[in-house]
Amino acid sequence: MPEKPGKKHTGFTDSLGGSNMRKDHPMIDLVGEIDELTAWIGLLRAEIPNEVLDTILQTIQIHLSLLMSMVSSSETELPVPSYDFDQNLQALLGWIEDYKKSTKFPHTFLQAGSTKKGALINLIRTVTRRVERKAVSALYSDDGGWFMVLQYLNKLSTFFYILWIRAESN
Repeated sequence: MPEKPGKKHTGFTDSLGGSNMRKDHPMIDLVGEIDELTAWIGLLRAEIPNEVLDTILQTIQIHLSLLMSMVSSSETELPVPSYDFDQNLQALLGWIEDYKKSTKFPHTFLQAGSTKKGALINLIRTVTRRVERKAVSALYSDDGGWFMVLQYLNKLSTFFYILWIRAESN
C-alpha cells in the first residue's frame, strides 16, 4: 500500500514565518491574489512604452510586495514587518490627482475592448477590486490595524480606473 502523503502534499503551504498553513487560509488566499495582481501589472509594464508610468507601476509592485510580506507574517510568531503605508498611500493619491487633471471622464458606461491596452488595464482594475474584497475579508478588524492598507487597495482600483479611461479615450 502506498505511503500516506504528509501535509506538504495535501493542501498546505509554508508561510513567510515557516508556519504550515492550509492553502485556503484567508491570509494565504490574499497573498495569492496580490501575487496575481503584481503579475498583471508586470504584463502592463511590458506593454507600455511610457517611462513615467512604468516607474509608477514598478513602485506599485514594490508596495504590493511589501504588503505580501506583511500578510504572510501576520499569522506567525514573527513580528509583522511594519512599513509606512501612509507614505505609499500619499504617493498613490498624488498619482491619482496628477492623472485625473488631464483625463476627460465620460458620462456613460464604457465597455472594455476599444484598445488592447485599455482592456488590460480594465482587467487589472477588476483584479484590484477582487484583491480589495479579499483584503477586507482577511484583514478588517475593529482596531483598524490594517486601515491604511485597505485604503491603499481601494485607491489603487481608482488609479487603474483612471488609467483605463485614458487608454480607452486615446
